[in-house]
Amino acid sequence: MKKKLIFALAWLSCALSCTFATFAIAQIQQATIVDIPVPAKLVPKAIHARFMAIAINHEGGMLAVGERGIIVRSADHGTTWKQIPSPVDITLASVTFETSQRVWAVGQAASILRSDDGGKTWKVVRYKPSDLRYYLKIVIREGVLYVLSSDGELWLSRDSGANWEMALLENGEAIPHLFSLAFVGQAGLISAEHGSVFMRGKNDEPWKPLATAYNGSFFGVIPFADQFLLFGMSGRAFMVSPDGKSQRVIDTRTTQFLLDAVVIPEKNQAVVVGRGGAVILIGADSQVLKSYQRPDGTDITAVAARGDDIYLATMKGGIERFKASDLAKSTGELQPATTLSPAAISK
Repeated sequence: MKKKLIFALAWLSCALSCTFATFAIAQIQQATIVDIPVPAKLVPKAIHARFMAIAINHEGGMLAVGERGIIVRSADHGTTWKQIPSPVDITLASVTFETSQRVWAVGQAASILRSDDGGKTWKVVRYKPSDLRYYLKIVIREGVLYVLSSDGELWLSRDSGANWEMALLENGEAIPHLFSLAFVGQAGLISAEHGSVFMRGKNDEPWKPLATAYNGSFFGVIPFADQFLLFGMSGRAFMVSPDGKSQRVIDTRTTQFLLDAVVIPEKNQAVVVGRGGAVILIGADSQVLKSYQRPDGTDITAVAARGDDIYLATMKGGIERFKASDLAKSTGELQPATTLSPAAISK
C-alpha cells in the first residue's frame, strides 16, 4: 500500500489530495550523497512495471522510468526493450535526454540520476531517503537544467549538474507542487497545483504568477503551435500565448484529469492523455479532432511520439504503441499496433 501511495503521489499528487510537509530549503550541491541507495531489482517481468515517463532521442534511443526505480531502454524505436540496472529502488518521475549520450532522471527522495552513455548505465547525483520532496520533472533548454519540486521550488544548473541554484518564483505564501515546464521562444510557463501558473518573459527574469480562468491543478504544459498547451484537472485545457495575454479554452469533451501530452510535428497536432484512458487529439487551431476513452478505463500516465508512432505508459503496466493516423480515423476501440509483452523485454 505504501508503494502504491508513493507512486500515485509522483504523477498525481494534487489530485489525490496528498500534502507534503514543508521543509527548510535544502540546497542541491554536487554529488553530496548522505545515504547509500539501494539498487532496483532486475526482474523478468519489468515490462509490467508502471512507467511514469518516456523519453526519445533523435537516434532511435528510448527510455522509460517508473516505480521501484525500474528503467527500461530500447535501441530500435521501441521494438525491443531491456531492463537497465538502476542505482535506486524508488519511484522515478521524469527522464529526458540532454544529448544522445547524456540523460537525466529525477524522482522520489529528491533524487537526481545521470547517464553518460545513452541510458546504459546510471550514477546517483543526489539521493536522500529522509527528504520527502519529489522532483517531479526535469527539463533541459539551451544547456540549462530545470528541476521542478513538490515543495514549490525550481532548481536550475548551468553547468550540467555540477552546481545548482534556486530560481526566483513569486508564489506568495502558497507553496504549490510544480508539475511541468515548457518554453516558447524566450517565454517560459510552469504548471502547478491549485490553479497556479507561473510565466517568465525572458531568460533570468523572475517567474511571476499568471492568472487563469481555472483554479484547479494544471498537471502539464507543452509548447504547441507557437503557444503553450496547458492542461490539468477535470479535462481543462487552454492555449496560452507566449505573453500570457491570450488564453483560449479548449473543449476536450472529457472531465478526466489530463496528465501528459506530446506534439506530433509531422501532423502539427498534439495528443493529450490522462485518467480513465482519455486520449485527445488536438489540432493547431485548438480544435479537438478526436476525444477517445479506452474501454478498459486504464489511466495513462505518460505519452511520447516518434513520427506516426505513439507510445503510452499505463497504470496497468507496460508500454503500448499505436499509430497516430489510427487515432485520427478511429470511431471505436483504438487497437494498439504493439502491446509489449514480458517477452519483449530481456534482462
